Amino acid sequence: MFQRIISIALLGSTPAFISASSNAGEDATALADTSSAPSVQCRNIEGSFHLSTYSGVGCSSTQGLCGRVEWRGDLRATSEFVATSTTLTADTPTTGVVLVTGDAVVTVGRRGTLMTKDAVVLRTLGAGDFAEVDTIVGGSGAFAGVSGAWRAWGTFQNNSGDGRYEGQLCF
Repeated sequence: MFQRIISIALLGSTPAFISASSNAGEDATALADTSSAPSVQCRNIEGSFHLSTYSGVGCSSTQGLCGRVEWRGDLRATSEFVATSTTLTADTPTTGVVLVTGDAVVTVGRRGTLMTKDAVVLRTLGAGDFAEVDTIVGGSGAFAGVSGAWRAWGTFQNNSGDGRYEGQLCF
């Protein structure tokens, strides 16, 4: 079976196709000229967080789900999350897993903000396991022009949860 391995690099906030090779060791020439691309410095981040959810007064979500997060570790910040969609799948009755997307504003003290689009997979049964990807779509202050993303995972029950995150901020 022939398999191609594709390498993708993030240049700013736009993915660029860099190279392709087969598993037989065949190398292909780079298809994207990155020599004129601006130099991007990425910093790995990791840490823990505590989250709580709320609805009703103060929650602008059409889904009736908002959240507050206290980030600890490399990302010392607070954030406000507003759900934009909740999706039940054909398997939700069996697995208890739902999909949630939303927007968050992460406030990093007086340094500025990061705006993210978040995609969450939440198991509503048992310990309330969840995992998510938060993609940076904007920023202000010291974070203007920043790109990157982080992964977060943990447990969530009774409108409260704790977890860990790791990812990159690229300046």
